[in-house]
Amino acid sequence: MTVNDPDARVAFDRKVHALEGLRIYAVDYWDIHNYGPGPARWDYGDWHHAVMGVQLSTDAGPVTVTWTNTFYPYGVEVFAEPIERHLVLGEDGPERIGPDGESRWTGILDTPVLRATTSWERIELGPATLASGEVVEPARVVEIPTALRLDFGTGPVWFGAAIPQYPSMEGVFIPGDEIMIVFSAAKMRDMGYDDPRFVA
Repeated sequence: MTVNDPDARVAFDRKVHALEGLRIYAVDYWDIHNYGPGPARWDYGDWHHAVMGVQLSTDAGPVTVTWTNTFYPYGVEVFAEPIERHLVLGEDGPERIGPDGESRWTGILDTPVLRATTSWERIELGPATLASGEVVEPARVVEIPTALRLDFGTGPVWFGAAIPQYPSMEGVFIPGDEIMIVFSAAKMRDMGYDDPRFVA
């Protein structure tokens, strides 16, 4: 039995498709408060690590891409509003970490989103049982939007609800309560995305 709310899926798809045609002028990554002596690292070459989410400044206003538990913990989601509405800010709260200057975004900025698509994952959950063996919730299937793809004239950019595994940062746990921004189909395939319609 699939338990997703169909109205939530319709609302989600509407927000994703509303990105098409928007022109992105700036990108801001947000992370948890950095308690270390050096700057937080976000650039890993063909992928970036925003952790708490991304704010896109567009010609229609700010757009936030972050992770939520709308469908099940955790999926990627889009909101047509500033990221600050989704973060608890304060002296030790999340903070903007980049990008500044040249980055993989440089050739993309000031160009429109040509197409926006989502990768949905089906997760089968077994029945929930008590220690006595009594079933308290039947088995179910949930569908989670784990990644968003935005196509630009220069190529695609993916946003994933995914956690790169410390310390190598090569392995990735999906779905997760962090945001990765990926610039290559090879990296997406390495993360386990194999649908050619989504990663080609």
